[in-house]
Amino acid sequence: MDEQFFTVQLEDGSEQRCKVIFTFDSDEHSYVLYSLVNDNNEESGDISALKYELDENGNMTNFTDIESEEEWDMVDEVMNTLIAEFDGAEDFFTISSEDDEEIVCEVLHRFKIEKYNKSYILYAYADQEEINEIFAAAYIAGEKGEVLELLPIETDEEWQYVEKELASLNNQ
Repeated sequence: MDEQFFTVQLEDGSEQRCKVIFTFDSDEHSYVLYSLVNDNNEESGDISALKYELDENGNMTNFTDIESEEEWDMVDEVMNTLIAEFDGAEDFFTISSEDDEEIVCEVLHRFKIEKYNKSYILYAYADQEEINEIFAAAYIAGEKGEVLELLPIETDEEWQYVEKELASLNNQ
């Protein structure tokens, strides 16, 4: 996935370039987790968050601070979930198409279904600007959580669990 950046105006009138780490929506607002980028295009190690809206072209605009403690708690929970999910794990893996073309994929979400004692991922092709299709598979993880092998989802009942997980993510 291509890196996304945005610029915010600071109180002193100067502008600050920011790199998008992750965006998500609540029932009422859209949020962006971001890091600051300096003039040498180097990221700070700190991650912060803002509320935003989309303009008619689908670009982020109207950035506002998060003001309530309840909102910050929700943002912290999302950030901690992301860190727990991807800590030490590869965010990308490669598959081969039917034409033996290598396709880079980005892991969107990892989860486990205890009933089947399997780990699953939801993933998308990484080279697209926006996600048009989400794929699901069981997978075998390496020592650092990287995707070693994709496994088919074998039964309708197993698919129902996967679809339930996807639906719960869409409701967050």
